[in-house]
Amino acid sequence: MVTVELNDEDSVKAIQDFVRTTPDINVYEYIRRGCNGDVYFGKRIKMNDDVVLKFYWSHPNYDAAEEAIILRDIEHDNILKIHDLRFLPPNYAYFLTPRISGGDLQGIIDSRRLSSKEALEIIAGVLLGLTELHSKHKLVHRDLKPGNILLDLEKNLPIIADLGAVKKIHKADGCVTASKSTYLYLPPEAILANEYYFQSDIYQVGVIMFQLLGGYFPINSPMDWLTTREQKQLDGIRNTTDKYRKFDELIGKKITKGQLVDTNTLPYYLDPAFKRVLNKALNFHYEKRYKNPSLFLKEVHSLLRSCPDYVHEPDRLLVSHENGKEYQLYKNKKDEVVLEKRLTNKDWRKDNSHNGTVESALKIARIK
Repeated sequence: MVTVELNDEDSVKAIQDFVRTTPDINVYEYIRRGCNGDVYFGKRIKMNDDVVLKFYWSHPNYDAAEEAIILRDIEHDNILKIHDLRFLPPNYAYFLTPRISGGDLQGIIDSRRLSSKEALEIIAGVLLGLTELHSKHKLVHRDLKPGNILLDLEKNLPIIADLGAVKKIHKADGCVTASKSTYLYLPPEAILANEYYFQSDIYQVGVIMFQLLGGYFPINSPMDWLTTREQKQLDGIRNTTDKYRKFDELIGKKITKGQLVDTNTLPYYLDPAFKRVLNKALNFHYEKRYKNPSLFLKEVHSLLRSCPDYVHEPDRLLVSHENGKEYQLYKNKKDEVVLEKRLTNKDWRKDNSHNGTVESALKIARIK
């Protein structure tokens, strides 16, 4: 049922009619998400809980497909619960899910810089959810990105959402076709051969981890990836569809050359182990990536245990250890590197044992 003006003229009539004739949900908001489907927010009348109604383009009888049957039964803290899933004629899949309190991970990235520990803990949660999809249900997500990872603030949990593109792979070394809905996160094999493996999901989690840690990934201004020459090429194309197609072609070339996600752009202060882990997750050859999410998760846990937490602020870098040791590193007005250690009374004291370089100061700050 609907009791407010939704302004959903962009939605198709079948979906408009459905939300207005669903008796047990009071639908109160509509969001157009382009190729990612139509989204409505509502409240279940009997349960009195907020829910999301999402509609994807679908082949007929999607609700009877093997993937849909599996998704209905998944119960995992790091995977979005599906209350209802059905096929809506003529060609839409309808998902009813809880509305999660903290919004999506892209919103967090846009609003503030995460500490390295926060980033790793989020990735650990995503990998736990992915282990459930891969190992137990033989499903690949095919569209993992920050916008499809929700954050439950009450439980402090990352939750894998937007399950409309999942596909089952029956053999461990098998593959399915790629989903092209989010080009920037496609692995090389998806662009070169339209193939998507279990390790292709690993690649996408690697891209998310790269973003969370502060690597160069200008998703809100994607033209920044292009050279001046490439931008001129694009500017010379008048037809909008052709322009988008050319942009995807240029981005695809960068992905297949390893230029879109460049681990050399990771923040200077991160331990070398971060780069090593990401280089494996993002390897050009899918068979050289982590074989499964559990192996990737093991490495993430190792980073959490062995590396301090880095908090990058505008005027300083904070380095904190689990044993309580804390350092701050900054440059003074003379552009000199200053390293200070926090005392038990919470005051800071200079540590002059470094040689004046950032590398030397960091080496000291990393010692537990």
